[in-house]
Amino acid sequence: MTMINICYIGRCCMRLYITFNFSSPITLPLNYQQILQGFIYNQIDDVAFSRFLHEEGYSDGKRSFKMFTFSRLQGKATINSKNKTITFKEKVEWQISSCLSKFIQSLGQSILMKDSLYINNHRVVVEELHYKATNVGDRKCSIRMISPITVHSTFEGSDGKKTTHYYNPWDHAFNHLINENIAHKYAAYYGEQLDSRVNIKPIKVNERDKIVTRFKDFIIEAWNGEYELRGDPKILTFACTTGIGAKNSQGFGLPEILTKWRR
Repeated sequence: MTMINICYIGRCCMRLYITFNFSSPITLPLNYQQILQGFIYNQIDDVAFSRFLHEEGYSDGKRSFKMFTFSRLQGKATINSKNKTITFKEKVEWQISSCLSKFIQSLGQSILMKDSLYINNHRVVVEELHYKATNVGDRKCSIRMISPITVHSTFEGSDGKKTTHYYNPWDHAFNHLINENIAHKYAAYYGEQLDSRVNIKPIKVNERDKIVTRFKDFIIEAWNGEYELRGDPKILTFACTTGIGAKNSQGFGLPEILTKWRR
């Protein structure tokens, strides 16, 4: 197992901001998260580190976490519902977030050093790239999801078949399962149990924020919108960096921090 250096919360929580430009429109399938995930793994020059993230990750019991997440591509686009494609006509912005500073820094350096970059066989050029530390300094903040939150439970029936149930932001289980997820990721990364909780409450969320998408062969329900977070600032920082909810390394759960308050 590859050993990865661990650093302290607040010093290692980083976000990579990239602006891609391209000479002709880029057309992608509507469910393009897997394409972006593959792009990320392919850019990491440290093969052992890339393999560790992809195949192992950080474990807590039977659960394994990659400790990174990413946004959807942000830019002017048109959707073809018949062909189930989305076409970006101009430059796009993209964010990748992680508590692994080595991952964010090496990814950014690798992207800058490459002569040619391709997203789904479309050549793209880096127009701008910068890093920014993620830090929630208060016990309360507002967030807007730039990749949607997904929260679910899996049940096995008497026939042995597994069924996945997805929860909406107004379900009591939504907050509970988000806290379970944060606690497992925290234990996997820091090797200790989390003794505080986060409260998440929908502020501006409606049925139009519901996203039904596909990753590989799985249908996933997720939610955009704005939420209020309360809790220990260090844990809020960790959650906002590694992703809120499940399936973070598949492109779910990345928030944009809108407002901060002091108690």
